[in-house]
Amino acid sequence: MASTLFRSFVKGCSWELISFIITFIVVYAIYGNLQSALGLSLALTILKTFLFFLHERIWKKISWGKYYDTSFYKNARKKGKK
Repeated sequence: MASTLFRSFVKGCSWELISFIITFIVVYAIYGNLQSALGLSLALTILKTFLFFLHERIWKKISWGKYYDTSFYKNARKKGKK
């Protein structure tokens, strides 16, 4: 099962959009300053998106916990032998 670089990037961006909104709300609630909330939320979102992307690509290379369903291929070979 493979993932493209673009898929990993889009997945990271979609998660970070949610994270951005949550961070913005919390920072704005604490400081009450719109400009500070936007600036800090944007900076953290850019950093976390990049780190998530790297994290995804590293885990893609780790085979631990993955399995591949080979039953389709086994059944196809059985049908071909008839």
